[in-house]
Amino acid sequence: MKATLFTVVAALAESIVGNPMAYTGEGLGASLIAARQYGGHGGNACQQLIARFPRQTAYPNTTLYQTEQNLFWSKTTVLAPSCVFTPQSAQEVAAALKIIVATNTPFAVRSGGHMPNPGANNVNGGVLIGMDQMNATKISHVGGVEVAQLGPGLRWANVYSWISAQGKMVNGGRYSPVGVGGLPLGGGLSYFGSANGWASDSVLQYELVLANGNIIYVTKKSYPQLFWALKGGSTNFGIVTRYDTKTYPLVDVWAGFINQDAAHIPPLLDATAQFIAPKTGGSLDPKTAIDVTIFFNATSRQLGATTSLFYNASISTAPQALVNFTKIPTTVPSTVRKRSLVDFETETDFSANRDSRQLFRATSLKSTPPVINLVYDVFQKKTQTLQQVRGLILALVYQPLTVDLLKASRATGGDAIDLDPADGPIMAMIINAAWKNAADDAYVNAWCKDLLDTVDQQSQAVGYYYPFIFLNDASADQKVLAKYGKGASLPKLKQVAQRFDPNDVFQNLDGGSFKVSTQ
Repeated sequence: MKATLFTVVAALAESIVGNPMAYTGEGLGASLIAARQYGGHGGNACQQLIARFPRQTAYPNTTLYQTEQNLFWSKTTVLAPSCVFTPQSAQEVAAALKIIVATNTPFAVRSGGHMPNPGANNVNGGVLIGMDQMNATKISHVGGVEVAQLGPGLRWANVYSWISAQGKMVNGGRYSPVGVGGLPLGGGLSYFGSANGWASDSVLQYELVLANGNIIYVTKKSYPQLFWALKGGSTNFGIVTRYDTKTYPLVDVWAGFINQDAAHIPPLLDATAQFIAPKTGGSLDPKTAIDVTIFFNATSRQLGATTSLFYNASISTAPQALVNFTKIPTTVPSTVRKRSLVDFETETDFSANRDSRQLFRATSLKSTPPVINLVYDVFQKKTQTLQQVRGLILALVYQPLTVDLLKASRATGGDAIDLDPADGPIMAMIINAAWKNAADDAYVNAWCKDLLDTVDQQSQAVGYYYPFIFLNDASADQKVLAKYGKGASLPKLKQVAQRFDPNDVFQNLDGGSFKVSTQ
């Protein structure tokens, strides 16, 4: 998911900067030799792909294969596909999918590779479809509305750099290394959310490859149920090969990061509580956005904090909505200032650190001042009994979902997530862990689960729990879709999946997380 998380990991975890190799091409002969050597589960599909797309299909021990393996953010998702296929068009995706389905081969689709759940975007012994070559951009129109056509292989850094040169911006992801492909399928949080809703709410058309290889264009008019389902419904319906998302006017922003040591966490939490206060808080200003991260270094046993502050206006001093945060002493100089959106996004790029194992887990509470300290108190107590785990950094993130965001989402026609503005505001919480050794996976996963289970129990006891799990921040075992629309969305999602994928290809062959069949 997060600049705060990237910051924590980059600053405090031991890092080894990756060095992805450029593809030089080994030639068809070497690929065919590899095809015989690495048959495995998926060998037949791989052989057909290498015959049809020799320079876009790769086996282990080739440069292209290794380059694709280096693109994953978390070591937990580096698996062993039989081959990698890198399409350049929807038509090539369709051709590959026909081969994969005909040979009954497991597969996975990877865009930016930021979701750390094992198997979410990679596969053992099948075909990995790496979407990084599908990175085209274009200004177009859908129903008379200007849109930016975005390939799923783009990262948000690419998008903002390109769209800013057009004098526009889009309601996209907050952090530049994250891929375009996966974020809208989970809803997607944006710095512009209070004005425009989820990132998915600004998507006006999807180019989608179905399991049978057909390519369709999904809008509110052409396929209304599928259009609704794609907004938060994950990878249950097809492979999105292009997003046509609404453009907005570009302005400079007031944005940056502040960092606090443990001694100044209490005033930071106070400022956060004041920000979400129901009648007077800064979150009522739709131009604002914040993420507050409390982190714990398991090696030094030290707590600290980093907060992203964002205001969508060309101003030079702190707006009233965020002024309380700027009064807190910082450990390093604040980076908050008037700047271009592209300049701010460069500060969120910490993608060089790809040497850790990562975990996300999420829950939600009603966004009311008492929950700020409730969650922090649980976190602080739990970290006191944490075992030594090599390189472990924990980041607890507060992400306010304002009533304005929920209203903006409803105003676009609704989505599968279906959060009721009358229930808002909501605080979406995430625990992110980064560590080094696979031997510690089970312990770290169990600790994070216990942490949020305890938060849920305590929040339920005082009436602050809210039944929503943000998909983009969730662990694979969490029943995300079952909570959408207070349980009403899942039956509809299953109906849509059955209509457009009657043979359950995306339930049985695609290993991605959050399948309707497992919820």
